[in-house]
Amino acid sequence: MRPTSTALMVMLGACAVACGGKAPEAKEPSAPQSGANDKAPADGVVRPITQGQLQVAHFASGDGTIGLVLDRTGKTPKVQIDGEKEITELTMVEDVFAGQRRGFYLKSPDGKNVLYLSTGGSLKIFRGRDSFALSSDAPAKPLPAATVTGQWVAAKSEWDKHVEALTPLSFLAKSSQFTSEDSGNLAKVSEAIAVVTPDLLVRVTERGAKDARWNPASPYVGNTEHAAGSFGLNPSNNAWADAKAKGGLAKWGGELDHDGVQFNRPTRSRMFALKGWAPPLAVGTPGFIWEMRGGTVVFVTLDGGRYQISVGNDPSPVLEKGAGPQSGWPAPLQHALVDMGTVRMFAKGKAIPENVAKEIDTLDDAYFDCFNKVWKSAKEERDKIEASALSANEKWGKLSGVEKSAELKAPKQCAPDLKKLETRLISFIEARNVERTAIYDKAKSRFK
Repeated sequence: MRPTSTALMVMLGACAVACGGKAPEAKEPSAPQSGANDKAPADGVVRPITQGQLQVAHFASGDGTIGLVLDRTGKTPKVQIDGEKEITELTMVEDVFAGQRRGFYLKSPDGKNVLYLSTGGSLKIFRGRDSFALSSDAPAKPLPAATVTGQWVAAKSEWDKHVEALTPLSFLAKSSQFTSEDSGNLAKVSEAIAVVTPDLLVRVTERGAKDARWNPASPYVGNTEHAAGSFGLNPSNNAWADAKAKGGLAKWGGELDHDGVQFNRPTRSRMFALKGWAPPLAVGTPGFIWEMRGGTVVFVTLDGGRYQISVGNDPSPVLEKGAGPQSGWPAPLQHALVDMGTVRMFAKGKAIPENVAKEIDTLDDAYFDCFNKVWKSAKEERDKIEASALSANEKWGKLSGVEKSAELKAPKQCAPDLKKLETRLISFIEARNVERTAIYDKAKSRFK
């Protein structure tokens, strides 16, 4: 039999109560009204609601052993556990994972998790290491004033404390005429030295010296070909201490080489850091904070060197205020090595003339093109062998020989191109060092 209209309303009412709502009234819908405060007309639709949509109600665990009244009608939530006199004020704290909000922890003033309300509307209570799902089993009136009051405030992490202490020392925040990429531009750094105030000067602590990373060009100009915005070189098999006496790039801590020769694969020249380079930045090195980017300090030394230091969560600081007496300043130009990617970053940030970057790029491309010419010649030889009447075994032996010969030939034949690139990089570094020395002398004079 089909249910009567009266029976249908009873069934719908039962469903509504079970879902946390209330049964619909069997009455005619009112005529539509205009105005922001008018109630919407009844439409006869039963709308189930979640536990989270109940602003005040009594909730209980599935077995009925735990019960409470949660009141969220005021500015802050309040809860009263069944059988307890205290009414506790709660603090809603977002639970975010991978940028997505999953719900809220409802904490007591002492920071303990009392309840959890998910974005889906489910509610649970914490008891020791356990948690129990709750659902409303009865309506409730709003609770009176809380007897246990106070909003919980999370304790600051060491990371937060460092950022809070160092952010006011940011030069960029006080000098709007400069930009992030200017921190790698020696001309701009020289201008900054002329206007930075002594109260912004800092020096590197023992932890800061260990954690500082040489990063001569600002990576905040965006990425460009062969430049990922950081200065992280793979280590060479050769030691820096032994190579320094040889001069050249080795003096500055690096060497140019190919990145694993393999037949028919384009091969770029690459900068490798000699073992032992880069040495830690000397403790007490003076400079100033160009800017704070989250928990990363962009630290510019008084000789125009650029470093990035992560503040971390260690309680010991990475920088301390004041440049310290000049008699205690370490020698300047502690790090100077640059690679081709850094040069491209300089050019993108307009820190060097465009023609200088183009010249170095051209020399780098020449080495690349030289390898490809060797591969082309070897490929033509391989094609002849493939087209010959030799047996499969004879072809395999000859083809392998051609490839191996080409892999040995390419680095030797292209060595002059690599040498030209190295020579140009050395002159680039030495020219920058002259500029940096002038900046350092200017700083020494200004901050006597």
